[in-house]
Amino acid sequence: MPCSSVVRVATVLTSQLKVNKSQEGSTKLSGIQGIFLDIILKALNLQFELVMVEDQEWGRLLPSGQWTGMIGMLQRGEADISINLISMTEGRTRVVDFSTTYATDDLTFALKKPGTAPASTALIHPFHPDVWFYTLAILFLMPLVFQCLSGTKCTYAQTFLVLLGTLMKQPLFATNDVLRYRILVCSWLIFALILSSSYSAVLLSLLTVPSEIPAVQDFEELSKAVAENDYRCFVSKGSSTLDFLVNNEKENLRLIGEAVLKHGWYRKDYPLMLSPQIDLRSATVHFRMLLQMVAGPEVWKNDFLSIDSLKMDNIAIPMKKEFCHKGKLNELITRINQAGFYMKIITDETFRLWLNSPEKTIVDHSEWKPLRYWDLIGAFVSLFIGLNLALVSLICEIMLSKIRKQQRNS
Repeated sequence: MPCSSVVRVATVLTSQLKVNKSQEGSTKLSGIQGIFLDIILKALNLQFELVMVEDQEWGRLLPSGQWTGMIGMLQRGEADISINLISMTEGRTRVVDFSTTYATDDLTFALKKPGTAPASTALIHPFHPDVWFYTLAILFLMPLVFQCLSGTKCTYAQTFLVLLGTLMKQPLFATNDVLRYRILVCSWLIFALILSSSYSAVLLSLLTVPSEIPAVQDFEELSKAVAENDYRCFVSKGSSTLDFLVNNEKENLRLIGEAVLKHGWYRKDYPLMLSPQIDLRSATVHFRMLLQMVAGPEVWKNDFLSIDSLKMDNIAIPMKKEFCHKGKLNELITRINQAGFYMKIITDETFRLWLNSPEKTIVDHSEWKPLRYWDLIGAFVSLFIGLNLALVSLICEIMLSKIRKQQRNS
């Protein structure tokens, strides 16, 4: 039986595969997957007919044994091949054939970076909460140690204020010549020097370059956030990724999949740079090589990219059983892989999308900026609180003095 020169291609139109028709009626494919498909069809000297998938799914197995989406169209013989980042899975290989793998990538998630911590709170950020706790505990305990070992007649409050002053780089006048007291003073001064110097150094760096507010780091943290109804997670409808989440042995991943099905959190075809499904409370699960277009540690990228991986997928072109161009297709994809054409397509499209994006920003840290009032608001607030406490103490002392004077007169 002769092979047809027209190939029926089942697909879901996305930003990775777009169809543009000219005034002359010719069809031009664009997007990473569209350009890749166009190269393959031209190299094989084949015409194509696009067949749109009505349910907009990649392909999932139904209880009846039938498949939905693009895989289902191949299973029923309604299309010859399909393309658009389709993962090769064990279940799919039972009903369709797959070409040579043309990409291997892991799935992760991206969400918008929370931004930087306000400089006004920099006074409490230099130390971890554990360090603050141990420092305060030692500060409240050491006056008792000084009183026990030195035999000083100073009250607890006086000793506490003196030790607190040394942490703020104030001098400590030692009037006791006993050896154990000198050893105790030296050890405390070394402790105070290291602590105060570390605090000053970190505080200066935070005022100069504010620290990043930590985002959700991995899928375990994401599942907890989804369970608390704080976050949403978007996954492609009818994809192997969603099946992997729903049927996973790990409870945290299964929870994400069930939440996606319950709320209908399906990824829509928004441009990644402008997607409302990537924000402070919404994460999008996709292939890393695509999310890297908008997410990553670079300062000019507004989105955070997790280093955690959900799974690793082989991406190939599924085709109906006994597709007669299978041998030529596999040979061509092998040659494309060896030449690195697919990665060049990704690089070119990433750069083109970046240039056309109205939201692109480049952060320039070269400009010198003085500290503003708001950057030092923590220091002013601390001073204001201290003045108020001193005023309250003064009023209490005056009232207490009058009460005692009245008691003596009576």
